[in-house]
Amino acid sequence: MLILVDLGQVFWTNFYGSKSALNGYELTLDKVDFYRREYPRTVICADSPVSKRKQIYAEYKANRLPKPEDALDALRAIQDRMSSWGVPVVQCEGYESDDLIGGLVKQAWPEEVQILGSEKDLYCLISDTVKLIGKSGLLGSNECFERWGVLPGQMTEWLALVGDTSDNIPGCPHCGPGRATDLLERFETIPGILAATDEEIRSVRGIGPKTLASLREWDPALALRLVQLLDDAPVELEALWRQP
Repeated sequence: MLILVDLGQVFWTNFYGSKSALNGYELTLDKVDFYRREYPRTVICADSPVSKRKQIYAEYKANRLPKPEDALDALRAIQDRMSSWGVPVVQCEGYESDDLIGGLVKQAWPEEVQILGSEKDLYCLISDTVKLIGKSGLLGSNECFERWGVLPGQMTEWLALVGDTSDNIPGCPHCGPGRATDLLERFETIPGILAATDEEIRSVRGIGPKTLASLREWDPALALRLVQLLDDAPVELEALWRQP
């Protein structure tokens, strides 16, 4: 069993939940300590300070306020502490933690993988051998469908349609989560949606003239590039345990 930890999500959830860098530090270490004791094959995935997506779209995450310096110090201290425990900590220039997780999942197949992290873009990795660790248990295909209305294989296109306000990623105007779900249920993919006739699109529940016009004018290329995981980071999974 391979455990992949989205360090940023775990830490920032603890930090903002407690409003304390010290508490964020201690709570995050406690959680990771549990997994690394239970599962020796635990890997920590950390964000690069600069994302390649910023080069693609200058406004990527431009809506976010600067992170508190004491919290950033705590996050760096956590990485140092985990490394001292012998837990592999992976960070690659230009890649976010979700990208690293996607690449390591690809290398791990067919080993069973559990991901400590539940960002929306990670749902696309769910398969027979890959599950997310949620607050109430493991999240698989059924849980993905119950929460988002689409299957894991459709999550990337769903995110492209909807956009992501937290990352400042623009989606298709006038196409919110419900409409995106209904469109993908009917046409399965973005190319399938764009290839459909006006009458076919208008027959989908909630699709009016504004949404139809937006779909006809929308170029999905930018959104897809921003929401797709970059699984080509220069990290070799099995080499992580050969390094000192």
